[in-house]
Amino acid sequence: MFFQRMQKSLLLSVICGFQMNTWAQTVTLPVINFPPYIMISESDNSISGMDIRVVKAAFKAVGIQTIFEKKPWQSIVQNLQEGNVLGTVTCSRRPERAPFMFFSDELSTTSRAVISRVELDTHGIESVYDLADYQTISVEGWDMEQQLLSLNIPHQLAQNIAQGLNSVVSGEADLFYVSDYPALYQARILGIHKRLKVTNIVSEPLVPLHVCFSKHYPESRERLQEFNKGLQIIKRNGTYQAIRDEYL
Repeated sequence: MFFQRMQKSLLLSVICGFQMNTWAQTVTLPVINFPPYIMISESDNSISGMDIRVVKAAFKAVGIQTIFEKKPWQSIVQNLQEGNVLGTVTCSRRPERAPFMFFSDELSTTSRAVISRVELDTHGIESVYDLADYQTISVEGWDMEQQLLSLNIPHQLAQNIAQGLNSVVSGEADLFYVSDYPALYQARILGIHKRLKVTNIVSEPLVPLHVCFSKHYPESRERLQEFNKGLQIIKRNGTYQAIRDEYL
């Protein structure tokens, strides 16, 4: 009997240890809708997209499972500052974020552009400073809106891409300063893409995007290193490029 109890106790210890280890190898990342990088279904809130799949594959390569949750951007940033969440996906590097964020190796890139009505003459737009001559709108808190703010360029605020696009279509704004791929994708969903055009700002370089980790979250540095290791693995074995080829 004693031997059987010892066996049972040992078995339970192994099972519990395995479960704790499994739970320890799961990370949860809040995200926003940012197609085609991050795509959140309106019908069931399922989350997919190019960067989502890359992040899943990279973490999986080092034995870590990922869970993604839809959250508002301002809430994500605040929780990163406070160390309440591990990190988020498809985030750009900015000086004001450096005090509370670690940045992974490059996940993807995006281009800054302006969306306008087809009939608006935008040939004179060569740099972001030219946006001061138009009624410009940008998504509050996003990289491009912060750039306008730092350069003292007057602008309106949108809460999301759809609102910015609709403001341009309705004439409330002339230009929507935004990332090109997400805006074009959303315009097609809204059925207004034929009324809009994209003008690339050639002086603006491509913007690298990262997985951003909270410096104040426990073990965030270790998770950053694990992610970078996994990212290198899937870049070498072709998984990374295969995923991107499906979207771009």
